Amino acid sequence: MYLKRLFVLLTLISVIAILTACSSEPSLELTNKKVEIINDKERLGYMTLQQGEKAGQDVAPTKLFYTFSIKNTGSKIIGKDVELLTLKIEPSQELVTVSEEVMGFNIFNPEGYNETGLGYGHTFDSILGPNVEGNYTLHYDLGIDIETTEALFVPSKEQLEKLQKHALEATLIVMLGEEELVRFDLSEKE
Repeated sequence: MYLKRLFVLLTLISVIAILTACSSEPSLELTNKKVEIINDKERLGYMTLQQGEKAGQDVAPTKLFYTFSIKNTGSKIIGKDVELLTLKIEPSQELVTVSEEVMGFNIFNPEGYNETGLGYGHTFDSILGPNVEGNYTLHYDLGIDIETTEALFVPSKEQLEKLQKHALEATLIVMLGEEELVRFDLSEKE
């Protein structure tokens, strides 16, 4: 009889622990994804050339531009002042290969940008309240359309189209501080 009660008690404790663990996980839903190749000084900013006869000229880098909307479908706030919600892209091997073919390096590896005169960036809603949808962008510079030693020249239209065609062959990782919360397969159709 004692063992039977102990077994029932342990089973009940296990069920409660599992339910508590499941309910504490953040509920995030990817509601929108878009990828574009953009060259728009007004929307994305520009860089000012510093050297040579073109010094002082403003140029807008062409960018691989991802836009995401993510909704917190749970009942708790996700993110804090010290632990912010962030995103990163984990490219498939095919996307890495295309990036290296088009750009000469893996644009999803920040170290690849060293000595290119280019960069990458993001905008985030770093805290999401319950039932709130946040907007996120990730962008990767691909080059400028002026010959200079300060930055890489933009790849051809065909190469850019190839990169854009493969750009969703990746996983979007949502992080809270250093903790991974969820992964979204971007190659899945909506």
